[in-house]
Amino acid sequence: MQKTGIKSLLGAVFGGMILLGCAGTTPNLGSIGKSGNYESSVKVGNYKKALKELKSNQKDDLLWLMDAGLISKYAKDHNATIAFFDKAEEKIKQYDKEVLAGTMLANVGAVITNDTFMDYRPRIYEGIMVNTYKGMDFLNNGDKANARIEFNRALERQRRAKEFFKKEISQEKKKIEKEEMAKIKKKKLDPKKVKNASKKKTKDAIEKRYSNLFAFKAYPDFVNPFSSYMAGLFFLSSGDYAKATDILKETYGMIKDNEEASSFVKSDLEYALKASSSINMKNKKHYTWIVFANGEGPSKEELRFDIPLFLVTNKIYYTGIALPTFKERPSAYSHLIVKNGKNSIETKQVASMDKIIKAEFQKRFPVVMTRAITRTVAQSLLQYQLRKRGGLIGGILGSVYQGFMNRADTRQWKTLPKNFQIARVPMDNPLVVINFPSSKKQLKFNLDVNKNHILFIRIPAKNSKEIVDEVSF
Repeated sequence: MQKTGIKSLLGAVFGGMILLGCAGTTPNLGSIGKSGNYESSVKVGNYKKALKELKSNQKDDLLWLMDAGLISKYAKDHNATIAFFDKAEEKIKQYDKEVLAGTMLANVGAVITNDTFMDYRPRIYEGIMVNTYKGMDFLNNGDKANARIEFNRALERQRRAKEFFKKEISQEKKKIEKEEMAKIKKKKLDPKKVKNASKKKTKDAIEKRYSNLFAFKAYPDFVNPFSSYMAGLFFLSSGDYAKATDILKETYGMIKDNEEASSFVKSDLEYALKASSSINMKNKKHYTWIVFANGEGPSKEELRFDIPLFLVTNKIYYTGIALPTFKERPSAYSHLIVKNGKNSIETKQVASMDKIIKAEFQKRFPVVMTRAITRTVAQSLLQYQLRKRGGLIGGILGSVYQGFMNRADTRQWKTLPKNFQIARVPMDNPLVVINFPSSKKQLKFNLDVNKNHILFIRIPAKNSKEIVDEVSF
């Protein structure tokens, strides 16, 4: 046994374990909350308490900033909302620049450790939602100039998402292979064995486990019908009927065969068309729009394969693979019932964040899977060499190390809703009443019949406190 070889291998193991210890302090919203459980506060709708708890463990981290921005919005701390989302967007823009310039950092150390050691990389839907929420917040504050900027940014992100994703994934594939092969050669592992890990059989077995997760009808590439709809509603409220018409037409095309709210979007489109061709809108009919942010988005969890998929030998004590997956969480309510005078209308889904989040995950999954397979094989080969050169103790150390490092990256923006629903009622009466199915609970609003209104309602879980914002125009 060569002493330098075993020292090098043991050094890699102990170095990784030290990194693992450091990883416990990495900003990760999954483990945040040592000074307070902000997620429990969110679930009952106590956003002021949630924000206080979140701020007690403040991080300069994209995920933390996005959660803090959204919680601030619902806590009605509008200055904090914009400040947090501005910082989040700065980080997203920096990443965008790196991708477009072809300078995206490689996954340093990922093959010997795991993906949680890398900085969190923003997802396309997250950037779109950051701009959408900023637009909504500016609209709530009556700042239509900045609201226009944000909704335009959200639309622009959607327009360039497909091409941006191609560039991002292309760079990631190249840099993963280059960096991982360099690591494998440095640790004197066999690149041929690692490359063989990408066999079709292995991938087919993993993809079979994910077939139910991907069994849904997605929207067109990277679009978020809610963001488009809110942009259309904003331009409608601003009197820019021509632009509202174009955006609502696109939104209708996204969901006409996919979501029940397409009939509402079609009605709004007809309203925009009529308004754009009318000289005098002073005597127009007025409406109240309901926008319902319902429930909680999917939770990201770990799926483990603790079986010797790649190397069957008594020289290895443990091998396995860990991949992220999603578990859907419940709606707060199936719908809301909106009443005004003789009119009674149920809200309908315009966009599912479950679909949007899982659709992007599905597109990224081949790269995630390849990286996980390569990492597992590299770590298994490292364990094999430790056992071969260091005997029983070396093998045990290698298996312990691999067991600790077999972790999926489950970081995500946790406070997004499950879905968005909409409805529209004519203002025949000042009193707008919102009823909850299977409940005596009601919300009542006395509104000006000579104005249009938008009611934003957020309910994270059944029987939790609702958050309401109202805009008139």
